[in-house]
Amino acid sequence: MIDDTNVITLKRRHSSKTAHPPKTILERIYTAGSLALPADDVATKMASLMLQALGFIVIDEILADGTPRRLERGQARAAMDRPWRLAKAGFAGEIGVPDAPPRR
Repeated sequence: MIDDTNVITLKRRHSSKTAHPPKTILERIYTAGSLALPADDVATKMASLMLQALGFIVIDEILADGTPRRLERGQARAAMDRPWRLAKAGFAGEIGVPDAPPRR
C-alpha cells in the first residue's frame, strides 16, 4: 500500500537574475573599463605584468600630481612603488571602454 502523504512536490527553481561580481583581474578590468591599484598591491601588479605582456591590458602609472603616464612593456617593473591604472586594451576602439552594458 502506498501512502500519499509521503509525496514531495518538486518545484522548479527560478534562475537568479543578479549578476555575480567578476572574479579575475581581467574580468574586473573588462567589465569596468579600468581598475585603480594602490602602490602596495604587489600581487595584482605582478599578475598585471603578464596581462600587459600578452596585450590584454594597458598600464598607466599615476604620478604625484595625479596625471597618468603610459608604461610600455619593461617599464612597469621600475614603477612598482607608484599607484597604477589598469585599462582594457583598445583592440578596435578606445582604450578603457568597458564591455559591460550600462547599468540602469
